[in-house]
Amino acid sequence: MRDRGEMVKKVFLSGIAGTGMSALAGLFKEAGWQVCGSDSRFYPPVDRLLAGLGVTMFQGFAAANIPGDVDLCVIGNAISRGNPEAEFILDRRLEYLSMAEALERFFIHGRRSVVVAGSHGKTTTASFVAHLLDVAGLRPGFFIGGKPGNFPANYRLAAGDFFVSEGDEYETAFFDRSAKFFKYRPELLLLTALEHDHIDFYRSEESYLQSFRNLVNQVPGSGRIIVNGDYGMARRAVERAFTPVDFYGGAGNAHEISALAPAGGGYDFTLAGPGATRSFHSPLPGPYNVWNLAAGILLADELGLPAAAVKKALATFSGVERRLSLLGAARATVFLSDFAHHPTAIAGVLAGLPDAYPGHRVIAVFEPRSWSLRRNFFQDRLPDALAGADEVVIKDVFEKEKIPAAERLSVDALRAALEARGRTVRVCEDYAAIKATIGSLDLARSQVVILLSNGDVRDYTDWVHDLCLRVTERG
Repeated sequence: MRDRGEMVKKVFLSGIAGTGMSALAGLFKEAGWQVCGSDSRFYPPVDRLLAGLGVTMFQGFAAANIPGDVDLCVIGNAISRGNPEAEFILDRRLEYLSMAEALERFFIHGRRSVVVAGSHGKTTTASFVAHLLDVAGLRPGFFIGGKPGNFPANYRLAAGDFFVSEGDEYETAFFDRSAKFFKYRPELLLLTALEHDHIDFYRSEESYLQSFRNLVNQVPGSGRIIVNGDYGMARRAVERAFTPVDFYGGAGNAHEISALAPAGGGYDFTLAGPGATRSFHSPLPGPYNVWNLAAGILLADELGLPAAAVKKALATFSGVERRLSLLGAARATVFLSDFAHHPTAIAGVLAGLPDAYPGHRVIAVFEPRSWSLRRNFFQDRLPDALAGADEVVIKDVFEKEKIPAAERLSVDALRAALEARGRTVRVCEDYAAIKATIGSLDLARSQVVILLSNGDVRDYTDWVHDLCLRVTERG
């Protein structure tokens, strides 16, 4: 039997190319493990990330991929029974964990766990909290579902006492159908906007709410819960909490956001709490981001961080990739991209564009890509959400043949509803048609073209980059 104290430990990640699993691979590498893993395909930028880390990658799943002397296997939630690696791991009684279990056991355990959960805003809020703690000199570790603009990656080992996690409410693995966020054992919990989502996993609103109630019950009485009180479901989630709760949001919350005014591409605002009213500035576009940042400010209050650190963190926070991200500009036309995957998020993104780009016509390129958007669950809500644009370009439903017609989002009905609201609508079968449509625009017109999709959109974004470059070179 080999001496484990003298040899580098080996971990194998099955399904390594996902956002979370590739970040976990990075954490293991930073911690000194030898890392290898497999997936069906490796797309940029994950392939470059893993190669840069020195991770051994196997394309395709096979029992032979797993090292004979592996110490630990991590099975991603994209892996199902019948997968040859999963079957080999189970048959050989190899040590295995889910991604969330491995994250807690090796990287969160022993730290002060800060978890940011909710339906919308959790990636931006978690990124701001990590940045805030870093500015305050607390050297936090973090694990976030998007790429924070202030850090080179979406993960980092903790050098201090805190670890910040984006709490994903989706299922953990084929052998654990509970939410990932239950594994992170929060001491400090931030609940952002909360409404029924992930309808493939949570068939009812009550089941979705109950998952968050169970998360709330994990927070110790000595901890703290910070909640967006503008959402009734969020209030219901904490109504029986044994932990002190702070509510933030609009009128009626103990910490009230008010005096919201566009300024310098972002917003000035005040946050009024018991005994004090303070003024702040957010450099981020989108009024909803003020709510995301307010949660971080209240966490700073709970931790007793200096006001100067909070002010500096706000001023220097650069947001998250694919959240109102600038793709480029050509003449008077600005191209943006956002991950919007829910009618509430879509409406919020579009509502903030007139403040950021006054006088610009808004053209929304919408791809129904998420599990929920591809179905007719949000059929009645999407027209109002997309009506924030002057013109809408709708891509046909992603892999629509896999969805029964009776359950599928009706693009024709969506188009008719938007046209009834006075919007110009075009439907495109694929991204080639979208590029042809956008390419025919008069770029000298003041307009914002924003892509709304949570899918792989590199083909479109690369095309936009090339378009802007060609127009700039021609002058």
